[in-house]
Amino acid sequence: MWSLFWLGDKFVKYTIPISAKLYFLNHSIDLLSGETHKEGITSLIKRIDKTQLNQEIEKYICHFYYECGLILNEIEFLNPEIPLAIEVQYSEVEDWRPLREVPSLEMTEVSGVSIEEYAKAFDKGHEHLLRGDCYQFNLTYPFKFKWQNNLKPLEICSRLWEDVGSIAPYAHATYIPFLDTLYLSNSPECLFQMKKRSQSFDIWTMPIKGTLPRGTNWKDAWRELRSSRKDRGELDMITDLLRNDLSRIEEQVSRVIKRRSPLLVPGIIHQYSLIKSTLSLSVSLGRVMRSMFPGGSITGAPKKNSIKILKNLESSPRGFYCGSTVIIDKSIIAASVNIRSACIELDKKQLEYHAGGGVTLLSHCHDEYSEMLLKKKSFVRNL
Repeated sequence: MWSLFWLGDKFVKYTIPISAKLYFLNHSIDLLSGETHKEGITSLIKRIDKTQLNQEIEKYICHFYYECGLILNEIEFLNPEIPLAIEVQYSEVEDWRPLREVPSLEMTEVSGVSIEEYAKAFDKGHEHLLRGDCYQFNLTYPFKFKWQNNLKPLEICSRLWEDVGSIAPYAHATYIPFLDTLYLSNSPECLFQMKKRSQSFDIWTMPIKGTLPRGTNWKDAWRELRSSRKDRGELDMITDLLRNDLSRIEEQVSRVIKRRSPLLVPGIIHQYSLIKSTLSLSVSLGRVMRSMFPGGSITGAPKKNSIKILKNLESSPRGFYCGSTVIIDKSIIAASVNIRSACIELDKKQLEYHAGGGVTLLSHCHDEYSEMLLKKKSFVRNL
């Protein structure tokens, strides 16, 4: 078992796990021994509620699946078969460089979503917008791919990241031998990041909304994106939602530092906002997660209403996709929003990748469908 994280200028590889558990609603599996235990997701939540971020915590990683956010937001969730979190404590860390000249996966898409299927869910969601049940919802779908050649987990990671220009700011991966599964994320989005000061923590979040192909000149694409009334409205809604989420952690003031700025990722340009606040040194991981997770940019506004609406619109669980990966190690306290992310089953040679986008009253069905396919392409073509 190992995990990779991009820390701004290099990858680091966490190895030799001390403990590793996969949590479900009513039980957990020890990923080192294979034993099943009665402690379910509630035991993890209770522990992070008590985990003060001012403590000396090293080499800790937790993948919170999207569905865990329903429980944290006190929304009914009764399926005992769906994984909710993977928690790992490592003992060693080393630098890692992508391997060179790794062959492509030569993938074939075996399932996706047609425009007709997408339009049905889009129209149902649009009715909620008209009734005022929400202002925005983030509609997503899974795509499955198969391949024939044999690549090892680190070779797949290397294929995605061998070009430094293809590495997103919150890129990471975890391979779990017990499941023979690779969780691979090239996420550009920050759920939260924290920095310790002498008497407090700084915390910030960076929601992303709006997507266009970069083209030959990204500034031309940026001018088009910046002038879009629909995309501007989407980002403004989620910016205000996340400003409120930050303020709820300890009832402190949060400030929007950047309202709309360009973000360049492989083949795509986004716009983002930057929101900052200050927390006490006694704040717990649980308190931050309860307020921030799942991210508003991948649910909608208001958050709880959007989550409930999406339960009835989407055809399958999101799982690792749209979840959040938390890393705590010495001076690092950060959590991604797991977009541009895939779950890869090595034994089946199968990759599942989700994509989607925010829908408002100004959205057009075919435009949103095309944006979803663009996001799929931006990830898959690198493999």
